[in-house]
Amino acid sequence: MAFLIVCDMLLTGFDAPIEQVMYIDKVLKEHNLLQTIARVNRTYSNKTVGYVVDYIGLTENLKAALSLYSGKDQQDILKSFKNIESEIPVLESRYRRLIQLFEDKGIDSIEALVKQRLDTSAQRYEVTEAAVRVLEDVKTRDSFNVYLKKFMQSMDVILPNRLADPLKLPMYHFSHLQAKARERYKDDSINISGAGEKVRKLVNGHLISLGINPKIAPVELFSPAFVQQVRKHQDARAAASEMEHAIRKHCKINEGEDPVMYRRFSEKLEAVLKKYHESWDQVVLALEELREEINRGRVGKGSNGPFYDLIVDIAFNEVASPEKQQAVKN
Repeated sequence: MAFLIVCDMLLTGFDAPIEQVMYIDKVLKEHNLLQTIARVNRTYSNKTVGYVVDYIGLTENLKAALSLYSGKDQQDILKSFKNIESEIPVLESRYRRLIQLFEDKGIDSIEALVKQRLDTSAQRYEVTEAAVRVLEDVKTRDSFNVYLKKFMQSMDVILPNRLADPLKLPMYHFSHLQAKARERYKDDSINISGAGEKVRKLVNGHLISLGINPKIAPVELFSPAFVQQVRKHQDARAAASEMEHAIRKHCKINEGEDPVMYRRFSEKLEAVLKKYHESWDQVVLALEELREEINRGRVGKGSNGPFYDLIVDIAFNEVASPEKQQAVKN
């Protein structure tokens, strides 16, 4: 943090894009006023808004200064100046849009969760898991990510003004849901970039306090920490979901190296989910076995290579059986 105290010529002459807040305590008029407050309008990395703190009341002087411009230019300039209170309805609208997203999916207690109105940890866990399951749908997850980013942009405009305090808790809880969805569904595209550095620091600090480092990528299928990550879940359904999506991602990433083998693994995954349906303990056991099979890959002397299997697959539209192998050899 740094302060720069300026007056007279330097007031309208310096150019510091990093400046985000200007405190004015002297009378300024006409072009001097416009040039002065424009100091905070320079673009800079992670800077989404500039603030002018007016200690003496320059509104009338601003209107007089703008009279020097044509009507269209006046409107363009005025649009770039807004009282911070004018962002409150925008913030509340963006908050309601987030709530509505989950309520439309049947999560009626979402607002009670994000405002910490649920009585027990069991209730909080149940609603959190239900909300994360809703985000399994890619379109819903994308909408949530966009809505949350817009909400945080409004928070970044208003904070640290106390007008934003009622929605700080929801901001933290929605960020927690986003982080859990990112980990559960191995979705690196989920982030809060563009939300403003101030808000990102607050959110990241909160997530780290919960044991979630947002700078670390989701734990992958064969990471040494994967099994520990899965065992942290309090119920088998959540564990099964994380294993399922980790296997899906692993197969998708590696299918180019061995299309036939990884397609077979993907088919086995679907077969497990279909066979055991919602018997989550059985699903977890079966997926653990599948994980071990994927880890072993192609083993044994009789194993054909990826190229051979691909040729047979193209020729016969199926994985090479002993009969098909013999037909190819002949």
